[in-house]
Amino acid sequence: MKRGFFIFLLCSLLTLSIFFAQAQEEDVEALPPEPSAEEVPVFEEETEIPVIEEEAVPPEPSEEEITFEAEEEAVEPSEVPTEEAQVEKPQEEVKEVVTEKRVLPEKDIPEGMELVLKAYEVKMGDCLHEIANRYYDDPSLWEKIWAYNKYIKNPHWIFPGDDLIIPTYQKVQVSEETPGRELVVKLEEIKPGFEYERDIFIAPPDFAFDGYIAGVKEEKFMTAYGDIVFIDLGKNQQVKPMTRFIIYRQGDEVVHPVSGEVLGIIIEKIGVLEVTADIQEDNSTAVIRDSRKPIEIGDPIKLQGSKEE
Repeated sequence: MKRGFFIFLLCSLLTLSIFFAQAQEEDVEALPPEPSAEEVPVFEEETEIPVIEEEAVPPEPSEEEITFEAEEEAVEPSEVPTEEAQVEKPQEEVKEVVTEKRVLPEKDIPEGMELVLKAYEVKMGDCLHEIANRYYDDPSLWEKIWAYNKYIKNPHWIFPGDDLIIPTYQKVQVSEETPGRELVVKLEEIKPGFEYERDIFIAPPDFAFDGYIAGVKEEKFMTAYGDIVFIDLGKNQQVKPMTRFIIYRQGDEVVHPVSGEVLGIIIEKIGVLEVTADIQEDNSTAVIRDSRKPIEIGDPIKLQGSKEE
């Protein structure tokens, strides 16, 4: 009895094992077939595209090829620098002075008097009332000064550095050539020498300067005291070391109201220079010893005279 039971149990186990084996084979067959080695994409094949792009880029030229190509490249005519562009302009070239005209008003002159023009530079704290009182002993005559300086838009606003024409009168020296009631206009008499050192004056049209500022040693925002400049005077003009020249600034032209004739030009003293030992044939080096305003190329200079005893 027992023997039969064991045989039945053994047969059952064998049947179950065969059943499980067949089930595993069916699961394996249900899975998709694995791709072959030829079908599996290789990672190196994915990088074939960038490799192809790199091969499409032309190879960088060697140093020898670069040198050779640079020698063969021709510069266009428009890019070739001319000799004029390389050579700096001579410092002796003086800029043209541009002046404006200040036409005088046509005013009646007192009987037996002639008009004499003077120049005055406004100082800190000045006003037309005080200037009129200084010249006429009457501050209410300020409008007379304003009439000759109409470039000032508002007579209540004048500033230091403004140059004014001051009309004054003197007795007419009676002569046969003196016109009757015509507007006789004269300039304040200036004497050569130390008188030219005045801050401002009206010079006649034939007022001659000795030379000009021809250049500056260093390009600065402002050329002033202690800076080195060049003048267009040298050994041929008998310039010697330590010679001093006054530096001027030319202002507006003063025009007669009737005839339109240029009576003079407003001249302002702006500094003093002293010649150094560096003196050439037609130019010299100088140092600025005094400056009231920035010095510019083209400013005229005149030999400083000695005070007459």
